[in-house]
Amino acid sequence: MTYEPFRSEIREFQLPEIADDAGLLRIEAAGVCGSDIGAHAEVAPERILGHENVGVIEVLGSKAAVRWGVEVRDRVVVEEYLPCGHCDICQTTDFRFCKESDPTAGGVRYGSTGITVNPGYWGGFAEFMYLHPRTVLHKAPRDVSPELLTMALPLGNGYEWAVVEGGSRPGQTVIVFGPGQQGLACVYAAKKAGAESVILLGVGKDSHRLKVGRLLGADIVLDIESVDPLPIIKEMTGGKLADLVIDTARGDAATLSSAILMLKQRGSLLLATAKNNVSGIPLGDAQWKTLSLRGVRGHSYAAVEWAIGQIGKDRDVLANIVTQSFGLNDVDLAIRATANETEHQSIHVSILPWQ
Repeated sequence: MTYEPFRSEIREFQLPEIADDAGLLRIEAAGVCGSDIGAHAEVAPERILGHENVGVIEVLGSKAAVRWGVEVRDRVVVEEYLPCGHCDICQTTDFRFCKESDPTAGGVRYGSTGITVNPGYWGGFAEFMYLHPRTVLHKAPRDVSPELLTMALPLGNGYEWAVVEGGSRPGQTVIVFGPGQQGLACVYAAKKAGAESVILLGVGKDSHRLKVGRLLGADIVLDIESVDPLPIIKEMTGGKLADLVIDTARGDAATLSSAILMLKQRGSLLLATAKNNVSGIPLGDAQWKTLSLRGVRGHSYAAVEWAIGQIGKDRDVLANIVTQSFGLNDVDLAIRATANETEHQSIHVSILPWQ
């Protein structure tokens, strides 16, 4: 568990009593998300990180079995959200925005809630995780490795952003800033949706990630530290420019200004990451082009179902994103690897608690 900035340690807790409407998950693998990098740097709360969780149901209440449609020993992918299920937001596909699942509003969420909130088992960087009555889970295949299945949530993000929100479709040109796990997921989803040209942009240190982008369907990969991408985009589109740009990288003046220049009339810019109070953005150009600007975050239930299906069908290709695994003793190292702060160029790494 994380107990101070950039420091984790192993602690033992007594397993909780499981009520009829709850369960207990034996964690097989927990993916390390880019958001875990920032969470690892925070002072509070003391918590068990890990919200890209795959495991086998160890204990299951009778009411939970009926509600979730699962049995003991079933393998499942667990979403991080714990929506209330009855508010106006939860009655849509946007249940991820429910305040009951927002820790900043007093809600609970896997990987974010502190150990002082009973029963404390709120994250996947552990041997077991409590399954709250409001858990959203998905049955997962047994013939796929748990490390690969931890990609279900980030791959679901890619589908949600590139296809559901971005509207990627045949004939389009899609540009993705940032070859991290989310950006690569967007590349893969956009290409699967039929985009004619997918362009992935990164920097020099992203060389391995850019190569993986090619394997996932990117038609062109560019290191923007060594080449100006705009003339290349103009040439390959015959001057029409891009239909969609997704910024998974920085969301600052540099990427946003470049994105506006790369977009065609009535193009769309999606922000998967963004800074507050950014100056120097050519909003006049955005207005003249009548661009659409939209923030995106998280995934719908359908997007995760799509991701699990693709992982089962396309495992050899998607396995290129899965680069390393670590035991519980090396959670700090795993997070540093995800932040690209180690010698090995990692993309998506997993914690294997029984390793």
